[in-house]
Amino acid sequence: MMFEHVSARGADLHGSSTAIGSPHLEIACDIAASHAMERALASLATPHVHLASRVISPVDLTALHPVERATIERAVPTRQHEFATGRALLRSLLGVDVAIPVGADRAPVLPPGVRASLAHDRSHAVAALSRSVAVRSIGIDIEPTTTLSTEMADVILRVDEAGIDAHLAFALKEATYKAWSRLGGRMLEFHEVRLLVGADRFEAEVLPTGDRFAGRYVQAGDRWVALVVCAGDA
Repeated sequence: MMFEHVSARGADLHGSSTAIGSPHLEIACDIAASHAMERALASLATPHVHLASRVISPVDLTALHPVERATIERAVPTRQHEFATGRALLRSLLGVDVAIPVGADRAPVLPPGVRASLAHDRSHAVAALSRSVAVRSIGIDIEPTTTLSTEMADVILRVDEAGIDAHLAFALKEATYKAWSRLGGRMLEFHEVRLLVGADRFEAEVLPTGDRFAGRYVQAGDRWVALVVCAGDA
């Protein structure tokens, strides 16, 4: 297992003020969130799969390859930063400085034999990557733990999923869809996926086909992180 903690800002907080609104408080929050993410990813440790997180930063724009930069040249700055940090994170897991263009399905185009999944929220990117033939497909997602509106919850949750937090369900279904789509699956509606959720594990059934996916999830501070790994040939 491989973990990466990269902060957009570094500082020695010893003896520093952390008054509300101060830069020091923002740095302290970034560090605390990153430490929570490290612990969360460690709890999701899975054989043959490397996990990592990275704080989203505009600094990562300087490392983009030309084909990557062309993809986001008209995007708003926030989207540019998310994209650049995601590519930097994938390259850190690959261990080589290669271009990672966007495929026709909008997923990253990776070197042969590599399977990976990438997600981000407003401040962190997370990724899972494997080179093992024991892994066929991966799906990862990160979502806030904030409460969703009743209207949005109705879009996500089936009537037989009552009691599941809607934002958690979003993360679990999104991770499932990513693993499903990398196996050639079509776009899915939320209600086409049925969840059975335990304390830290879940099962997702794609109802139109009967395919079942097993996954794990964890709360990392004020975020949910969900991971689905589909086994391949041993």
